[in-house]
Amino acid sequence: MSAIFGIVHLDGRPVSRAALETMRARLAHWGPDSGGVWLRESAGLGQVMLHSTPEARHETIPLWDDERQTVLVAAARLDNREELCDALGVAAAERPTTPDGRLIQRAFQRWGETSPQHLLGDWSFAVWRPRERRLFVARDHIGVTGLFYYFQPPFFAFASGCEALLALPEVPRRLDELHFARYLAIVPGDYDHTAWENVRTLLPAHSLAVTADGLRTECYWRIEDAPAVRLGSDADYVEGFLDLYRHAVRSRLCSLRPVGTTLSAGLDSGSVTALAAEALQERGTRLIAFTSVPLHPAGHLVPGAVADEWPLAHEVAKRWDNIEHVPIRAETTTPLAAVARSLAIFPQPTHAAANLFWLLAIYAAAQARGLGVVLTGQMGNGGISWSGGQNRIFYLFARGDWDAGRSALAAWRVRQGRSWPGTVKSQLLRPVLGPFWQQRHRLLRPGAPSWADLGAIQPDFARRVKLRAAARKSHIHRLFARPFDPQQERALIFSMNAPLAGPIHQAYGAACGLDIRDPTTDVRLLEYCFGVPDEIHTRDGGERMLVRRAMDGLLPREVRWSTIRGRQAADVALRLLDHRDEMEAALGSLESAPAVAEYINLPALRSAWQSLQARVTPQTAQQATMLLLRGVMAAQFLRQL
Repeated sequence: MSAIFGIVHLDGRPVSRAALETMRARLAHWGPDSGGVWLRESAGLGQVMLHSTPEARHETIPLWDDERQTVLVAAARLDNREELCDALGVAAAERPTTPDGRLIQRAFQRWGETSPQHLLGDWSFAVWRPRERRLFVARDHIGVTGLFYYFQPPFFAFASGCEALLALPEVPRRLDELHFARYLAIVPGDYDHTAWENVRTLLPAHSLAVTADGLRTECYWRIEDAPAVRLGSDADYVEGFLDLYRHAVRSRLCSLRPVGTTLSAGLDSGSVTALAAEALQERGTRLIAFTSVPLHPAGHLVPGAVADEWPLAHEVAKRWDNIEHVPIRAETTTPLAAVARSLAIFPQPTHAAANLFWLLAIYAAAQARGLGVVLTGQMGNGGISWSGGQNRIFYLFARGDWDAGRSALAAWRVRQGRSWPGTVKSQLLRPVLGPFWQQRHRLLRPGAPSWADLGAIQPDFARRVKLRAAARKSHIHRLFARPFDPQQERALIFSMNAPLAGPIHQAYGAACGLDIRDPTTDVRLLEYCFGVPDEIHTRDGGERMLVRRAMDGLLPREVRWSTIRGRQAADVALRLLDHRDEMEAALGSLESAPAVAEYINLPALRSAWQSLQARVTPQTAQQATMLLLRGVMAAQFLRQL
């Protein structure tokens, strides 16, 4: 994915070319193929470009519109090119040489600041109007692209990667303490904040306008507003879903270089891989699928989950003759080395610190094989493979829908082969008592914060930033219970995952010259999945039934009907023990840094490490994943700061 950047002085002072070149240099790896800078007095915009589609070779951004006196920069791969070309009157002969940036410019000429509603795909763009002294910036519906900005009037700057902002002298490298505390304590919220004070991320499906009068943001789309989908038969729902899913995958296969996928044992990446293999097989083209493979047997550390996803993933690969299945063991990438690499690419601590070693190893392997695109299925859980909600049956009774509740309970019992007492216990008592049982030790310590066992935050720091109050304001239950309302649960999946995952994967991909694309973020597909009746996802007492039925003949039966979730990085604790000296050196360096101890509970990190060395259990492994690695990553970030 390409990158964009820009600076505006709202008081009319000239922007220096040196400042723009500094931003371009920090983003150079995002766009090795082309790029440019537009500069006129108090505003400057630029782009660096990766040619990932045939049309991209004809891109000449920044684009100046002399008639309307506007300049546009865009980092974009559009899914609805044909529909846009039809609406904008682009002749058939011109379409192969009309790049996506030019289509966005024409869309802006037609629809102005409502144009984001008409653009589907992975994109972000900015338009400067010198006459009105108005900057308009927008980001795609799901947040696949990243867009960061800094605003301290009269100075405004934006960039696809926050490293370009941090290179400017006007942007102080100061810690956003409350956001950092939320990270350490695993308290969601403040999704537009970053680890850097006053450096914000433009939320998905949002635009902003900046003038001398100030900054205004606007939401142009909400998945909750997806129109209802009502069809004539159950088979129609499955057929409609599969048509949209196929289109979502195929539109993301347009690439100048070979395509690969990440492949786990699950339905999301499995279905993406199967549909990609189907499409490429028609062209006589091969697909490379990468699967993370543990170095150590770790099933005992993740009870109830799949620790080694290779066997099921390989069944998917065997189903298609054109799939080359590649195991990624990441022998040369230690968990701590991956943390350091991540911070060098994306200068903030990330939530999935335990997954970094295999994820970065996959992208490096894709780069080594000359791939240009890697498909993932990161956003499947709330969309294509929606379970119906963990507590959906309980909620039917809770809202007074007794007939539907009894019917759903009976269907679940038959599908699971459970007794009535076991069914009632699982579906009605567990939602109420489960969170209390899981967190029973906290009930014995009523004064302890809910993050006491898995958050590496220094207690005095948590009190200073009033973290408890922030957690209550964010409506986070003190026992971290899941919401009863399935729609609330579904919305939480999107609000937590969409703003975080997209920019990180794009940054990692850019570091390896890759375009990371996710068919499960397709807007039309997501609106369909949200719009169909709830019972389509939970037909006959099952879960994720829409995608399971749609994949009949495309995925092996054992994958389609598996109800055991895979646990990526299941052996990360054992990998840490393989490199004890590395962890000891890291902890020792942190313990000698007084500034780190102000924020990080270093004794808690040391205790978690000692417990893991003494005995490897599911509990000590979880602490190594959630507390130790996240804490070390946060501390290393502070050292760099």
